[in-house]
Amino acid sequence: MQQHADRPRTDDALNALLHPRSIAILGASDTPTKLSGRPVDYLKRFGFTGRILPVNAKRDQVQGLTAYRGLDDIDGDIDLAMIMLSAEQSADAVRACGRRGIPAAILGASGFAEVGGRGVELQEDLKAAIAESGVRVLGPNCLGMIASRERALPTFTSALDEDADLVEGPIAFLSQSGAFGGFVFNAAQNLGIGISHYLNTGNEVDLSVAELVDGLVRSDDTEVILAYLEGVTGGRRLLDAAREAHERDKPIIAVKVGRSEAGARAAQSHTASLAGEDAVFDGAIRQYGILRVDGPESMLEAAQIFSTGRRAAGRRLTSLSVSGGAGALMADAAAGHGIEVRAWDEEWQRTMAAAIPVYGSPRNPVDLTGSLIAEPDILRRSLKVAVEHPGTDMIAVLLGCADNCADTLIEALDEAYRSTDRPFVVVWTGGSGRPRTRLRELGIPCYTDPAQAARALGLLADFSLRPALPAPVRPADVDTGAARAVVSRARAEGRTQLDEYESTQLIAAYGVRAAASRPAIDPGEAAAAARELGGPVAVKLLSERIGHKSDIGGVRLGLDGADAVREAAEDVLRIAREAGVDDARVLVQRMAEGGGTELIVGVKNDPVFGPVVVTGLGGILVEALADSRVAVAPVDTVGARRLLLSLRGSRLFGEVRGKPARDVEAAADTIARLSWLAADLADELAELDVNPLLLAAVGEGAAAVDALAHLTPANSHRDPVNSHLAPTNSTRAPVN
Repeated sequence: MQQHADRPRTDDALNALLHPRSIAILGASDTPTKLSGRPVDYLKRFGFTGRILPVNAKRDQVQGLTAYRGLDDIDGDIDLAMIMLSAEQSADAVRACGRRGIPAAILGASGFAEVGGRGVELQEDLKAAIAESGVRVLGPNCLGMIASRERALPTFTSALDEDADLVEGPIAFLSQSGAFGGFVFNAAQNLGIGISHYLNTGNEVDLSVAELVDGLVRSDDTEVILAYLEGVTGGRRLLDAAREAHERDKPIIAVKVGRSEAGARAAQSHTASLAGEDAVFDGAIRQYGILRVDGPESMLEAAQIFSTGRRAAGRRLTSLSVSGGAGALMADAAAGHGIEVRAWDEEWQRTMAAAIPVYGSPRNPVDLTGSLIAEPDILRRSLKVAVEHPGTDMIAVLLGCADNCADTLIEALDEAYRSTDRPFVVVWTGGSGRPRTRLRELGIPCYTDPAQAARALGLLADFSLRPALPAPVRPADVDTGAARAVVSRARAEGRTQLDEYESTQLIAAYGVRAAASRPAIDPGEAAAAARELGGPVAVKLLSERIGHKSDIGGVRLGLDGADAVREAAEDVLRIAREAGVDDARVLVQRMAEGGGTELIVGVKNDPVFGPVVVTGLGGILVEALADSRVAVAPVDTVGARRLLLSLRGSRLFGEVRGKPARDVEAAADTIARLSWLAADLADELAELDVNPLLLAAVGEGAAAVDALAHLTPANSHRDPVNSHLAPTNSTRAPVN
């Protein structure tokens, strides 16, 4: 297909989808209100700038346009096909598109994998047709697409039923749900939020949100991307797109359902997509700078402020309000989103005091008082001061009702807005709503509630001040060969679980320090091992069949002397025999001196994002607090430190009640090393827990006390696993 020189540089098929010049509608109806007639009606009504090509084997005309019996009857290139045929006919239609040289198609039909049964077979046939034809497909089970610049509307969404023109802008919106996406698109248009593209991805048999995000990020039309997700197909592709967006300074703002078990079930039944483990999704997108919001309202709040293209140099907000109470409310809301409303210094307070009534407050939040209604010029004077104030990164103005003097106030707001490149929002509560509409027309973000404005400002600050994306470098002293040798020995014996000693050898190959320990086959060897280690020791059941030793009473702690160790070993081995464990040995491990803060560090193979690393407060606190963070592997020590310090319990790493600060740097190094283990052995390692990782005082390091590794199934080493990281049972911390 010939490329058009003025199109944005994207992949050819994606380009044809996002910027079509000719659209064939297969199964087009002559009735504009029918689902199969709507795409033709919308393309005509909104003034599509290219060729509209209805295909209907029974009609010569469709809605006043020449209709074609088939694709071969159409002269010239066809960029995009909108297939409005049944699920049974869709695969053959895609094959026909391939023969005709059409690079992209949209499938509107439902009745595929989302309904199960025969639908699953039809979806598999559709996948085969896509592979055979080379056609890139959006859908099936989707409502289509809207490309505002070209007025290309191959869609049957009801969001366009209202007789209103399209509001164009720099924001692209992707939704896996058709109906929900239509609601959000319609709401955005009503708020005056300009949309460059809206695409509903449906079942994502071919094109996924991740791939479309990547294409849109590279499009000159798009500066902000909104996404509604029920699941993620191609997690690493999404993160690659996020990296590209990060470099191009284009925010991605996402709503994802599936936080709850019920939400995950609903998502799976609706689009046959796997919701995935929400904590992994949350950690991955946080790591790569994707902003997550709770719902459509928060998404559109953010869209308003991000569409301005402005960025925050810091988190300091100057708030000007017609009401002292509203100013206090704004300050409280801002604090909840990491925004600082600092009192101005005395010199600047005097400058502001000269611009407002004597009974106002110049401190920040600035109280302009109700006199503003009678003397609107107060707003102009005070905004001039706020714009000049060097300690202001963002400005918020809170007004209410005031329709009678709205024109003057809006003029002052617009003048101030144009005089600065700082983020600037207005909260206009009550009244007719016309001032809010006018402000949005002027490009000034406007909200009805301080909480809305605070959320949007918080997201903008988070994005503006985002840290650099991870650029991890594999530690030079890791021994991948030694790690794989441990795995190979277990594979040779037909095992997928390593015992604790083997797991310790595995992590030691990556430079992770572990508590000194010795395996022993009988009580005599155990006593000898204890003498060699010195000091109090622990005796643990050692078996590749038993992961959680404490569950059967297989752990003894704080043992001194050969007799105590020998007796404990006899007892543990007896318990193992009674439990039917025929490979039982014991592990003798030196106990810690002085204790420490317990962490858990684990890795797993996530079905969506691949190898990930998890860290949190360990030992008994794992289940009690559920305080953990996740990142995609590998991570660098900077990212690992960020994970640790983002834990709710991170204060425990500092000086607490006379106890010294903990060695966070050593913990970060351990996390980074284990993340490389996960990445390097992604084809072999299903999951690994180190719990606890004992964090000693600053300068004294960290040591793994217990470790447990599971390998991928023997017949499919590269298959990811769905199991969660299960903490091993904590013992009192032995160390080297």
